[in-house]
Amino acid sequence: MKSNIPTNRGSLLLWVLIIIVALLILSYYGFSLRNLVNAPVTQDNFTYVATSTVSVWDKYLEQPASYLWNDVFISLIWDPAIYNLTQMKNGQPTNIASSSPQIPQPGPLVN
Repeated sequence: MKSNIPTNRGSLLLWVLIIIVALLILSYYGFSLRNLVNAPVTQDNFTYVATSTVSVWDKYLEQPASYLWNDVFISLIWDPAIYNLTQMKNGQPTNIASSSPQIPQPGPLVN
């Protein structure tokens, strides 16, 4: 039987090494990340992106996301799942078992 466990071990270590090498290369060529991040133009760009993102969220995305989260995910998926898991834990029938049609048991065959 073949296992479905991912075999990409060491990918985090690989990313850490890539970042360290990139920082060493930038340092070798004299780039200062601190000066770059603290530059007024960079700060202005970060402020603009943050303000724009909050504005788009407030104007366009907050209502649909709240509807999807509260009325769809929580009401239709999360609450029924928690209820049914609690019923299973307590040894009681779940909504699925109680709302499924009952199949009559076959009786003895009559000739």
